[in-house]
Amino acid sequence: MAPRQLKLWASNATQEPAAPRFAEFFAGIGLVRMGLESRGWSLVYANDIDPQKREQYDAHFGDADQHFRLGDVHAVAGDEVPDIELATASFPCTDLSLAGARAGLDKGTQSSSFWGFIDVLRKMGPRRPPLVLLENVVGFITSNDGLDFRSALLALNDLGYTVDPFLLDAKWFVPQSRPRMFVVASALPDPTASQLAVESRIRPALVQKFIAAHPDIAWCLRSLPTPPARSPHLLPEILDDLDDNAPEWWSRERSDYLYSQFSDKHRAVADAMIARRRSSYATVFRRVRMQLDGNKRSMAELRSDGIAGCLRTPKGGSGRQILLKAGYGRFAARLVTPRECARLMGADDFQIVGSANRALFGFGDAVCVPAISWIAEHYLNPLIASARSATPAPPVSVGA
Repeated sequence: MAPRQLKLWASNATQEPAAPRFAEFFAGIGLVRMGLESRGWSLVYANDIDPQKREQYDAHFGDADQHFRLGDVHAVAGDEVPDIELATASFPCTDLSLAGARAGLDKGTQSSSFWGFIDVLRKMGPRRPPLVLLENVVGFITSNDGLDFRSALLALNDLGYTVDPFLLDAKWFVPQSRPRMFVVASALPDPTASQLAVESRIRPALVQKFIAAHPDIAWCLRSLPTPPARSPHLLPEILDDLDDNAPEWWSRERSDYLYSQFSDKHRAVADAMIARRRSSYATVFRRVRMQLDGNKRSMAELRSDGIAGCLRTPKGGSGRQILLKAGYGRFAARLVTPRECARLMGADDFQIVGSANRALFGFGDAVCVPAISWIAEHYLNPLIASARSATPAPPVSVGA
């Protein structure tokens, strides 16, 4: 079928251009919204299936009744999504990661919701947005030996988009290690783009090799600046100022048990921290590891480089991140608080409601706010500005 013509906006040189509009699918608590709005975008539609996340979303933004569609993405009709310039999709990562046994896009019960999002775009027909932004774990590119990533990108190609994958790590913006794969799918002309990938920090060898191995995919790789090498902030700067006697700190017995779970290597790091004549901080996750005797054991693994580990949803007993404070011959431990999690996601002033676990589910599933702001500033906004300044504005073809 011949491509249809999509009119992006009406040109009017005498008026200030309106803010570009976007719809946030798998919206969660709305951190993609926070990142885009900080760079001049306007949200007109949001969708998520989780009522508790919608509650948190509304507690912060206060406007969910105006545009938040609670329900399964598979049930979203194309004509209920307003006219937009961008659709974002931070679809569930469970089936693309080890946590979901790498079931993949098709067999997984959660990550397969990606196809519901693709179906929404298809049902929008000629009203499809000229830009799409996907976000997921790095395992997206290797899931099912790369077949899941290939099928997802080809699906976007079939809708008339070229695609551009790249990696951003939250630790370049905030003190949290959180590498994520992003894909911008575009139906806008980009004179700076290329079909050849040059290895870089945002397109490392993993990405470059995938691009080179798949000439059947329609690529359009934008030249992007190098992100910051590391966040200017370190872990101690985002911590709550809690007194040593605050109830959040664990009992001596519980802290000692955590210490007993360290391997010799991690215990040596903890002992060095304890011996210092100053307080220092590290984060800890519990992980089940196979031992030499063939038995599995819960181990406590320490990170002491000033960067927190990747926030996760608090499923089971190992999902919540632990803070270790040590020095002057002593140590103490507690869970990382919801407010600290908000800061680790670059959402410092997010209005937190409900239980700690509910808040941590929201942040553990979310996207780092300044990473989204960086994408808007260096990728999405220049494309929009270029398209708006074209004289006359060229028609944009999006496949039927």
